[in-house]
Amino acid sequence: MKKLIDFLKKNKISFEENVDGKRLCSFRVGGRAALVIKPSNTAEIKALFGFLKNCEIRYILLGKGSNVVISDMGFDGAVILLSEIKSWSVDYDKLSIGAGASLSNAASVAQSFGLSGLEFAHGIPGSVGGGIYMNAGAYGGEICQVLSSCECYDTDTDEVVHLNNFDIGFSYRHSILQERKNLIVLRATFDLTVSDCREVRDRMDVLRAQRLEKQPLEYPSAGSTFKRPEGYFAAKLIDDAGLKGYTVGGAQVSDKHAGFVINRGGATASDIKQLVDYIQKTVKEKFNVSLECEIEFVE
Repeated sequence: MKKLIDFLKKNKISFEENVDGKRLCSFRVGGRAALVIKPSNTAEIKALFGFLKNCEIRYILLGKGSNVVISDMGFDGAVILLSEIKSWSVDYDKLSIGAGASLSNAASVAQSFGLSGLEFAHGIPGSVGGGIYMNAGAYGGEICQVLSSCECYDTDTDEVVHLNNFDIGFSYRHSILQERKNLIVLRATFDLTVSDCREVRDRMDVLRAQRLEKQPLEYPSAGSTFKRPEGYFAAKLIDDAGLKGYTVGGAQVSDKHAGFVINRGGATASDIKQLVDYIQKTVKEKFNVSLECEIEFVE
């Protein structure tokens, strides 16, 4: 790790040591990360991964940490945060924005230019890069409906590649990036529709009001905990299994929306993992339906 830190200092790449994991994920749980690295541009990313190829340090990539939980024991490797890669530009009906920007920020920028198409993304707790990776969606909208192309860094070839919408192989809450771990999203271009700023804002306000009414936004969470199983709704299955309000430690199945596991206060990563496992086990036993968790648990 010392060699990596020396490299970061030499190349003036921002980093922090011994970082509280609660700062890194939207659940506000987890142990300490040995090292958090914050590259701010493509050149720094290329230099960083060029170095990492020649050492045996574990690393994980994070945007906003909305679908990741770090173990209570912490993470002894490097967490690479892409949150500094967030610049944007608008060219008529196209929004180009860095992968580290939040989806809410992308939607707000689009709205300020009177561009429609990203209203659904305004309340999704994740980054642009994470949204592409997961094909994030809500209220009938999905990233695949508006993404034109993205720029990725290929850690295998040390090249920046451009992928169009078709190349990314979108399906429900899935993209080929989940299999091709060598591709890191750097930038996205969204193909939007010219509209009126106030009309776009009104649509965003309507969706926000629905979220406030139906979702437990007052508590830390990862958003929807499970993917929708084909032919079912995860929240209804969990509710029908009698699990609404079920608690493990400080983690709870939300009373407001059974599709959300929340941190009621003082939850640990272990509490969340145990609760997720119990939900999956119970729903499988009662309805013979397998729930796929959207959260990645990092040991």
